[in-house]
Amino acid sequence: MFGFSLSGSAQKSKTTTDTTNSFTNTTTRNVPQWGSDLVEKGAARVGELFNLDPGGQVAPTNALLTGAAGSAAGLSGSGVADTSWLKPYMAADTPFASGGKAYDYVGRYLNPYLSEVVDASAADMDAQAGTVRAQQALDLAGSGAFGGSGAALTQSMTEGELARARGATLSGLRSHAYDAALGAAAGDADRATQARISNAQIRLQDQGQKVGFGFQELQQQMAAQANARANIAAQTGMGQTLRGIDQEQRNAPVTNAQQIVALLSGLPIDLFSGTTEQGTSTGAEVRKSKGVQVGGSISGGPANR
Repeated sequence: MFGFSLSGSAQKSKTTTDTTNSFTNTTTRNVPQWGSDLVEKGAARVGELFNLDPGGQVAPTNALLTGAAGSAAGLSGSGVADTSWLKPYMAADTPFASGGKAYDYVGRYLNPYLSEVVDASAADMDAQAGTVRAQQALDLAGSGAFGGSGAALTQSMTEGELARARGATLSGLRSHAYDAALGAAAGDADRATQARISNAQIRLQDQGQKVGFGFQELQQQMAAQANARANIAAQTGMGQTLRGIDQEQRNAPVTNAQQIVALLSGLPIDLFSGTTEQGTSTGAEVRKSKGVQVGGSISGGPANR
């Protein structure tokens, strides 16, 4: 707030009367015209401020600030990355690779061998045994010993040899069949074990890759959000700068009036002012009086708060 108190002109009168004479002196202060003009113009500028709308002196929100506010509203409020997608991977069982077992595969090789090799060999041996028996019976009949004890002993020995030969041969074939089938089954079991280990490793790698891809996507989302926040901050800063400029422009009339009043209050107008005195005397009754008549006055200067 600034006040005005600069005298344009003033008259001071003093009357002194004794028993015989009355003296009247009039003092007039003379202010230079340029000083009066400056003060009047300053007062006019201050008067213009009364016509300003107070609400119009506040700079409104500009488009940049409005856009920044809208963009900020679309951002995630928590600011924390969502990792709920990771829970299924964290809760998943660790892949387990069990070893293959030969007995799961041995029958696939043993049964065909027994059927095609051992059984065929047994049939051949049975056919040969029948031939030996028939030839022996024929030989015994030709020698006339077919019905005697010697023939029975000979036939018994022959059956024993045939049985031992058949048993030894078939046993060897079965043993070889089992060894061959076990070797093949062991190979299958080993390959099954390696396949299960490989599948477990592939599953772990697949889970790791999926988690890695998820983190990459999460990092990209966080980077995009950080860029969005940076853009909003830059947009807000520019909007505030423009709003500040607008506010200064709206405050310019008040600021200018304050500057004018401050300048006027610093002008040494009193150095250029003077006074004019006039006096008369007349006879009258004894009387003493003082009077001051002041014309329009305006002066500029900051008022005390």
